[in-house]
Amino acid sequence: MLRKLGLIEENEKNADLMIIIACAVRQTAVDRIFGKIKNWQDKKIITTGCVLQSDKKRFAAKGVDFWDIEKPEELIKILNPKKLKEAQKWMKEGSKLSSSVPIMFGCNNFCSYCATPYTRGRERSRDFEQIINEVKGLIKNGKKEILLLGQNVNSYKDPETGKGFEELLKILNSLDGDFIIAFTSNHPKDMSDGIINAVTTLPKIKKEIHLPLQSGSDRILKAMNRPYSAKQYLDIVNKIRKASPKIAITTDVIVGFPGETEADFQKTADIFNKVGYKMAYINKYSPRVGTVAFRFKDPIPWREKQRRWHILDKILSRTRR
Repeated sequence: MLRKLGLIEENEKNADLMIIIACAVRQTAVDRIFGKIKNWQDKKIITTGCVLQSDKKRFAAKGVDFWDIEKPEELIKILNPKKLKEAQKWMKEGSKLSSSVPIMFGCNNFCSYCATPYTRGRERSRDFEQIINEVKGLIKNGKKEILLLGQNVNSYKDPETGKGFEELLKILNSLDGDFIIAFTSNHPKDMSDGIINAVTTLPKIKKEIHLPLQSGSDRILKAMNRPYSAKQYLDIVNKIRKASPKIAITTDVIVGFPGETEADFQKTADIFNKVGYKMAYINKYSPRVGTVAFRFKDPIPWREKQRRWHILDKILSRTRR
């Protein structure tokens, strides 16, 4: 849409417009945005993504607009309202550039460190046919890998028929064309045998599952409001490995969550050694305003978080499959 408005990509120094996507989990990312604004006084600035109501007010006070990323037309209203009718036509045509397809928005899980349910609302699944038609358009435009997006794709349900994520994968797999379907993100509590079977058996589904761990300690998982145990997580991994050793597993993890002892951290390191992830996104905890975990303060020093990060990173580089 930006290209159709006549804009071109530019580096930070020369750009007239900056669009910043905020983070649901890391307060440090939001703090960096406010730091950047000071250096962008001569630019038009728009924020989107997961922005708390209190931060929207702070942004507005600094002349920064907020755009709801689920409503592309709102971006046009900010930048060039005269082009709104044309933009609505562009959206119906679909993008020739993007290969990502959101299948749902929002989240129902309320992990104690994450602001998504407060910034993006509860889960809303898109219509089955709408998703299929969008994927067909991408295939027609020559896309080879199409990424289905959702905060928890496992809990996707068509609003009309109630068909779930497994059924969606089967139908997309049956479409004509040379392409691969990938998806993220998954929640271990909703990772079903049917989804694992779909990844294993359907030829057009990418042989990779992103399975966020967050912590290997049951005590910390409970504090994070992650409703599974380390054993249950490893049972899912074993099911995946048994179904097909070729399936790559990637993960997310947080080090330095409030109350995480050395023993708790070692349990996370043990799981890293056991699983052999293809990739892991290792985050150092930072208190996110508006979340339950913000009340726990931030007692673990940054240097200690960095030490734990480096340990997991070394394990990853040694064991990745």
